[in-house]
Amino acid sequence: MSETLTGRVATGLGKGNTFTTLGWVRKQLIEKLGIEPFPGTLNIKLDDPILVSKWQALLKQSPYTIKAPDNKSCDALCQPVIVNAKVVATIISPLVEGYPENQLELIAPVCLRETLNLEDKDSLKIEVKHTLSASTIVFDLDGTLLDTIEAFYILAKRSGDEYGIQMDRKHVHGLLNHGRPYWENAVSGSEKEREETILKLNHRARELWPEIVSAHAGVFTGVADTLLSLKEKGFKLGIVTGSGKDSVDLLYSVGVESLFDAVVTREQVKVRKPHPAGLLLCLSKLGVRAEQAIYVGDTSIDMQAARSAGMSAVGVLSGAGSSADLCLAGAQRIITDHALLPEIVFKY
Repeated sequence: MSETLTGRVATGLGKGNTFTTLGWVRKQLIEKLGIEPFPGTLNIKLDDPILVSKWQALLKQSPYTIKAPDNKSCDALCQPVIVNAKVVATIISPLVEGYPENQLELIAPVCLRETLNLEDKDSLKIEVKHTLSASTIVFDLDGTLLDTIEAFYILAKRSGDEYGIQMDRKHVHGLLNHGRPYWENAVSGSEKEREETILKLNHRARELWPEIVSAHAGVFTGVADTLLSLKEKGFKLGIVTGSGKDSVDLLYSVGVESLFDAVVTREQVKVRKPHPAGLLLCLSKLGVRAEQAIYVGDTSIDMQAARSAGMSAVGVLSGAGSSADLCLAGAQRIITDHALLPEIVFKY
């Protein structure tokens, strides 16, 4: 279902900041909508009575409810939306008597005023989008279907420690999120034997990887059930990963090989994400158009590659990217993990 509302930005009462910082609100927004809320809400006024009526009808179909922990607070209905065709957000509607029928409050992982350069009275387009329609779903692997992000951190730390290079978890996650090589970003440009050191680090990492994968990586719980559910609904399934065959084999260890119609690994493309080459090759193998497909990934480069390829983009919070990262990179929905995917995609 998709409906578009047009309203104007207005100054609110300033209560949104308090609401979005409440622990129970933040927890449910992340769990249900994948949105780690930026403090505050953006207030929108609907001036057209026809749009107000349309909004009130949509409100009755709200798919999510934020439940208050006690009778001192109120529940609120939530609608997943995309703002100005760019930013994933939610309309939150407090279930209180007398709440204005023409008022919308938007919550997003980023500051909407700054991100979209908005001022009061600016016009805004809000696409209410409960589900995404597609015939095909293509997956990233690491951080999406494979629980390997901690293994990548351990690999970086152990390899770096041997050469006196500090690699903290936040830094490694940032490199993974933006597709940047570990060592080119870690070894100082002023080091005399920089290129040789990078080669040694890459070699050592390759030596350590099998042991680290065995001890610290695996397939996320329930992946086989998720994939089977999507396949039974009639979706074509594919894989596009910046990793190699070893990651595909790790996924296949849970017996899902027969569910995939096309697989593209790093060995099959000359350029890596965020370039869309891998996705375009996968779409060609699947025999589907980009607008028929969704790419599911955990990083900014996954979202960027999807949008560059002309595909819909779904971000998952099980890997290296944060809610804000995925939002800014073009995600059209964000979910906590793969298990929620069957709830938000519709086969056409």
